[in-house]
Amino acid sequence: MSGGDVVVRAATPQDDPEQVFDVLRHLAPDAVRPGADLLATAWRDLHAQRGRRLLLAVAGDTLVGTLDTLVAPNLTHGARPYMVVENVVVAPEWRRRGVARALLLTALDDATAAGCYKVQLVSHAARTDAHRFYASLGFARSAVGYRRYLTTQP
Repeated sequence: MSGGDVVVRAATPQDDPEQVFDVLRHLAPDAVRPGADLLATAWRDLHAQRGRRLLLAVAGDTLVGTLDTLVAPNLTHGARPYMVVENVVVAPEWRRRGVARALLLTALDDATAAGCYKVQLVSHAARTDAHRFYASLGFARSAVGYRRYLTTQP
């Protein structure tokens, strides 16, 4: 899918995980960059995970956004799977240019193709602009979410 001069595509094992991490830092600026070995292992495991697809928004040779999906098997709703969306991130200079919309529309197409009965995402309570954006794509605030972080970053 394309959004203006941006193309959305699935990440491949040949993509550079360092570049992906650089975009993800816009979501979590305090995130500690993992060592090269740990990053390479996580990258390999991400690509090996069944149902996992990392979408990249690319403008020319520049990575400008990410969206991570997981299609999870399910025993309810006629045993139809559901999709979880995480790490929707657009580089600041590319925001409000249709990049996140192109990423999410691609994810929704993927979910439909996989037979998912729902697409689920969570967003920090303070991100009200993001909430309005998600609502514009048909997402509804329908649940109360909880998190329990098990570790802190070093």
